[in-house]
Amino acid sequence: MPAIHPDIPTLRRLRPLSRFSKEQLQSLAAQIVIQIAENKEVLVNLGCTEDFSMYILKGEILTRARDGVIKQLVYREQDDLNPVAQLRPSMYDIYASGTVHYLKIDNKFLTEFAHRSSAGEDTMTVQILDDDTDTNPLMMNLYQDLFEDNVQLPSLPEVAQRIQRVFSNENIEIQKVTQVLMTDPVITAKLIKIANSPVYQGVVATETLQAAIMRLGMDTTYKQVMAYAVNELFKSRSPLVAQRMDKLLAHSRKVAAISRLLAQKTSMFDPEQAMLAGLTHDLGVLVIVEYFQQHSEHITEPDKMEQAITTMRPMITGQLMRKWNFSEELITVAEECEEWFRNPDDSADLCDLIIVAQYHSLMGSPDMKQMPPISIIPAMSKLNMGLQDSIELIKQSNRELGEIERMLH
Repeated sequence: MPAIHPDIPTLRRLRPLSRFSKEQLQSLAAQIVIQIAENKEVLVNLGCTEDFSMYILKGEILTRARDGVIKQLVYREQDDLNPVAQLRPSMYDIYASGTVHYLKIDNKFLTEFAHRSSAGEDTMTVQILDDDTDTNPLMMNLYQDLFEDNVQLPSLPEVAQRIQRVFSNENIEIQKVTQVLMTDPVITAKLIKIANSPVYQGVVATETLQAAIMRLGMDTTYKQVMAYAVNELFKSRSPLVAQRMDKLLAHSRKVAAISRLLAQKTSMFDPEQAMLAGLTHDLGVLVIVEYFQQHSEHITEPDKMEQAITTMRPMITGQLMRKWNFSEELITVAEECEEWFRNPDDSADLCDLIIVAQYHSLMGSPDMKQMPPISIIPAMSKLNMGLQDSIELIKQSNRELGEIERMLH
């Protein structure tokens, strides 16, 4: 049977490709083959770690989670197409219910194609999906241990847990919040210092915890306590991984600062929530690094650890934040903030903001080579912000960004 290539209207149904020109899509179509699965054929296995995006063009699929829960999804030819089961390792078995037409596109290929198209270069022929990926036994062991509950996820510090319980009450009293926080001298001093920082400072310096809480407000106080708790967890006990943890924390603080700034300037999101989202979006790395540290014979293989981080960070961060009772909004950020082409609907959400903040935080770094051109990332247009405008904003706000990062230090 001859290969069937998608036509231009079909490719335009894929949100990540909507901004490519007709000529670019014609070049891409020649390199992609529509695949056909028959009834009960497996499309994705539970635990799959391959870095690809799958788009169901038409037909019905069934997803089966580890706990056995099955869901049916129907795709019609006129629907916009969003990728199916993006988290890695995959949280589901996915199989066809009847005949299914689908595309399976390697994410690295799509990013390289976008870069070449943006630069006006001739597009190259690249294998769409390479099934001969190198195995990483320790990563697979971590995945298995996670699903068998053999990995001890870290807990929030006691003061953060107690504050969560206080804030779960509808009638929050400042006296009760003050009473709980005063049991921790470090967080007490931290909040007074934050209240007097250039980010929040008033005319007169605050000298007491209650005055600091009154200046910050209850919501900001809560988010600052959570931020403090997250910072505490970044402290490594091993010099072997301390450098990696320092790099992670510096990146998280930078993303948090840019997120807060963008939230303020766009007036679309709560700056405090944006800052907390930026600070927590990579928390799963803590678990992965700790796991490699426990298996010290592998700690000298940084490539394998980085592969595990790239693949498993979204899933583990989501698990960790669910354990800590963080909001679904923050969990969505954790699980989807590196899906550069995500676009679940036409309105911007907090995850879009963090995607743009992450992109700006990595500009000029070697990691830029792994990312698509920002001009084709849906999150950018959803925030109603041009690339040059956002770059100029970041440049003009260096002092403000520095103050936010120092406050988080």
